[in-house]
Amino acid sequence: MMEHAGNSRLLTVLSYPGTGHLIEPPYSPHCRASNFMLAESRTKVVVLWGGQTEPHSRAQEDSWHKTLAFLEQHLYSIND
Repeated sequence: MMEHAGNSRLLTVLSYPGTGHLIEPPYSPHCRASNFMLAESRTKVVVLWGGQTEPHSRAQEDSWHKTLAFLEQHLYSIND
């Protein structure tokens, strides 16, 4: 969608092989699955996030540093 809108320069895609589909903040427990209840049907479902513990932990730290760098770049004023 970003490319279609002409904003691909604003998009950064990170890939962390072996980590699963959910990257939490660093030092959080690795959650391989979560329980949810669907609002419309009140049905309980389990979402499997997957991933291996060691690459997941490394991805948590790396993505957190990149998130902080992004926020510093875009939210803090250079003239402070």
